[in-house]
Amino acid sequence: MDGLDQHIAPRGYGSNATYVYEYSRGLNGVHVPRDVLYTRIILGSLLLIALVIFCGRIAQISHAYLRFITSLSASRRQQTFWSVEASPTWARLKKHVMYAPLGRKRHNREIQLSSAVNIGTLPSRFQAVLIFLYVASQIAYCATLDYRVNKKEALFAELRGRSGTLAVLNMVPLFIFAGRNNPFISLLRVSFDTYNLLHRWLGRIVVLESVVHTAAWAVNACNEQGFNDMLSRLRTTPFFTWGLLGTCSMVFLCLHSPSPIRHAFYETFLHLHQLAALLAFLGVYVHLDLDNLYQKKWATAIAVIWLLERSVRLGRLLYLNVSIRHGATKLVVEALPGEACRVTFHLPRRVRVNPGSHVYAYIPSRDEPLLLTHRISDLPFPSRETTPRDLNTYLEQQQPRNPHQPTSVSLIITARQGMTRSLYNRALAAPAKTLRTTGYIEGPYAARPVNFASYGTTVLFSAGAGITHHTLYVRDLILRAADGCVATQQIHLVWSVRNTEHLTWVREWMDSVLRLPGRRDILTVRLFVSKPRSSREIVSPSSTVQMLPGRCRPDVVLDEILPGRVGATLVSVCGPGAFSDEVRAAARGKIGSGPVVDFVEEAFTW
Repeated sequence: MDGLDQHIAPRGYGSNATYVYEYSRGLNGVHVPRDVLYTRIILGSLLLIALVIFCGRIAQISHAYLRFITSLSASRRQQTFWSVEASPTWARLKKHVMYAPLGRKRHNREIQLSSAVNIGTLPSRFQAVLIFLYVASQIAYCATLDYRVNKKEALFAELRGRSGTLAVLNMVPLFIFAGRNNPFISLLRVSFDTYNLLHRWLGRIVVLESVVHTAAWAVNACNEQGFNDMLSRLRTTPFFTWGLLGTCSMVFLCLHSPSPIRHAFYETFLHLHQLAALLAFLGVYVHLDLDNLYQKKWATAIAVIWLLERSVRLGRLLYLNVSIRHGATKLVVEALPGEACRVTFHLPRRVRVNPGSHVYAYIPSRDEPLLLTHRISDLPFPSRETTPRDLNTYLEQQQPRNPHQPTSVSLIITARQGMTRSLYNRALAAPAKTLRTTGYIEGPYAARPVNFASYGTTVLFSAGAGITHHTLYVRDLILRAADGCVATQQIHLVWSVRNTEHLTWVREWMDSVLRLPGRRDILTVRLFVSKPRSSREIVSPSSTVQMLPGRCRPDVVLDEILPGRVGATLVSVCGPGAFSDEVRAAARGKIGSGPVVDFVEEAFTW
C-alpha cells in the first residue's frame, strides 16, 4: 500500500502543459483502501463458494463410493437400503434447488422468437441465485461511495477507480471460465456448460464496469478542460488511447455475443470473439502498465492463464493428430439416412476415451482457407477405441488384440444449418456418399459429476443424436457388470427418434452391444419413433428391445421402471433442450416420494 500513496495527480497532460488534471488521472479522489477491501471481500466470497461446493462434492463422492463398495456383491434385496431416500431434507434440496429450473419446467429449451431466431436458455434455480447475488454485490460495491465529499468530481473519481478495479478483477475468472482446461471442472465436478454460462454473465459485468469506468473519467475530463480537450487526450495520450481500445473491444464483445447472432454465425462469431478478447486484454494491460497501477499484477495473471490454457490445447491437438510414424489424422465423412453424417477421425496414435467424453472437431471448409476451421461442440459424442472392422472383437474381448493400434473416433453430426449442412451436402454428393478429407479433433474432455457404476439402476434418456453420449456408458457398464465390478443391475436405455431412418446411425454399435454376454440380464432398450412412416416399421425384436410408436413420455417410463428398481436410481438425459426439460421434470416429480433418484444432464449450450 505504500507504493500506492506515491501516485498523485499528474501534471502536463493534454494541450495545456501546465494544467493539473486533478480528478481525471491519478489517484486523487480514488478510495484505494476501500477498493482493496472490496477486492479481498470478492476473492474471499468466491473462495468460500468454491469451498462449499467442493465440500458438497466430497460428501457426494464419499457417499457414492460407500454405496459402490457395499453394493458390488449385494443382491437386489440387499441393495434395498440404498433405494429409499433416508433424508427428506436432502431430497427437498435436490428437488427444489439442485435440479430445479428457474421456473416450472423450462431450462435448456431455447426461447424462440421465430423458427430461425432464439435468444438462448434460462439458468437453473441455483445458477440464477448465484448470478443474482454476484451482480447485486457488484452494483453495491460500485454504489458505496464517500458521499460526504462535497465535490462531485471526487465522487466520479472514486467511481472511476472502483469500477475499473472491479472490471480488471472480474477478468481473471472470466478468462479462467472460458478455458476448456479449466481446473475447477474436475476439482468441483461442475460441467463446462455451467462455467460457460458464468463466463457470459461475468463478461456482461466486465463490460458494464468498463463503460462506467470510462464514462466517469469522461465526465471529469470534460468538466476540467472541455469536451474537445477530452477527445484530444484520447487521441494523443497513450494511457487513454489504450484504455479506450480496451473499452471499445469489450463493448464489441457484448454487442456481437447475443444468442441470435452467436448461433446464426457461430464460426464468424468465434473468430471475432477471440480477436476482440485479445484486443481488450492488450488495451487493459498497456493502460495499466503505462501508469504502473497495482491492478497490473492481475492482468499479468490473466496473460499467464491464457497462454498456459492455449499452450495445453495446442499441445493436446498436436499430440492427438500428428505422429512421426503414422502421419496425421485422416477424416472420413459418410452421409446417413435422416440427414446426418457419421464423421470418423482415424487418429495416428492410441488414445483412451472414457465414458461421457466429448471432443471438439475441426473440419476445414471447402469454401474457406485451410487455416479457418470449424468447431463442432454443441453435442457430446462417443468414441471407439478400435477401427470399425475390429469393433465387435473389442467388445467381446474387452481389449483390442493389438494394444498399440491407433484409435478411431466416430461422431454423429445432424445436418442443421451452416457448416453441418454443408458437410452433409458434400458427403451426399461424393462417390458412395463417402467424403475423404482432412480434419482434427481436440480432446477427449470429460466431466463426470456422478459415478454411474454406484447405482443399482440407471435410466438413460436420449433423443436424436443424444444417443451418442450414452453409448460408451452402456458398453462400459455391461462389460464391468459381467466381471462384478459395478453395482449396476439394471440399465434402461430410452431413445426417442423422429423416424426409423435414425436407427441406422448406431445400428452397428447396437448390434454389437446386443451380442454382449449377459446383456439380456441387465439391459432393456426402448425405442420411441414419434413419426413412423408405417405401422409395419414398428416391430419389437424381443422383450428386452422394444420399439414403440409415438412420443416418449418420461414420466410414464419412470412410472414403469421405478417400482422394480434395484438400489439407487440415476436418471441421465442427453438431447434437445425441450426433451431434456421433460426428463428433468419427470425425475424431479419422483424425488421425495420414496425412491432415491439422482439426475444428471449432459447439455452443450452456446
